[in-house]
Amino acid sequence: MQAAVRARVDAHPVAAFFVLAYVISWLGFLPTVVDADGGFGGLNLLLAQFGPAIAGVLVLRYTGGSIRELIERIVRWRVPLRWWIATLAIPVGVFGATSIAFALLGYEPELSRLPDPLLTFLPTLVGLSLLAGLGEEPGWRGVALPRLQERYGPLGATVLLGVVWAGWHLPVYFVDPRSSHGITDPIVLGGMVALTALGIVLYAFFYTWIYNRTGSILLLMVLHGGFNTSTVHLIPFADAVVFGPAYVTLLTVQVGVLFVTVLGLVALSGGRLGYDRGARRQPSIEDATPAE
Repeated sequence: MQAAVRARVDAHPVAAFFVLAYVISWLGFLPTVVDADGGFGGLNLLLAQFGPAIAGVLVLRYTGGSIRELIERIVRWRVPLRWWIATLAIPVGVFGATSIAFALLGYEPELSRLPDPLLTFLPTLVGLSLLAGLGEEPGWRGVALPRLQERYGPLGATVLLGVVWAGWHLPVYFVDPRSSHGITDPIVLGGMVALTALGIVLYAFFYTWIYNRTGSILLLMVLHGGFNTSTVHLIPFADAVVFGPAYVTLLTVQVGVLFVTVLGLVALSGGRLGYDRGARRQPSIEDATPAE
């Protein structure tokens, strides 16, 4: 039985990873979804958050991949400074542009809501990088992305991974009541979920680009933490706006900003997002050169 499972995983490592990531995480979400998580003390949600990383490690073990090499990429911090700057600037730029565009539509920002960079933004960034970033990126980008790019190229791989990644988030709408943003109309709520999923797919392009240029999962963890932190802290509008029907407008603006930015990234990188099929599967520091 074990030999048969190993053979299937070895033959279809990415599909096995996707299945394991969903099963582990969704089983972790399940007690909270059915309101039966009282005895878990939040550990089930921690398991759910780390489902992709756990799935990635399991697939590497079954396929004979190097877990040590994966760990080396997780702690790879020595990359050219410009990639650290890009990683930190992308979320701030996307959400800053979103807020400005939303304000131009007539919604009054509350600048007092903007965070203190050192006392609020930075600690949240570090915490979310170690939680959401470490829980997901070793799997999504550390295990799945390199293999998908070999088969489908950078654009196809990014879209496919982005769709799977977006679907993985669906239980969050049943776990966190704030995820609905106060929207009760099922049609509007469905539109919001679809826009959120599209936004996640667009986010994936930035992750692919940074990964292909640096080979550093650590930078992707920081990028993940940066997007999550910016979602919390860089939308300086009243709760009545963010948690109400106007949120769909805000989300539409955000997706528009992402779409335009991704088009520019794809164009500037010649559609390659920094990918070199002839290079080693896992980029090294020496590969970290600007996109042509």
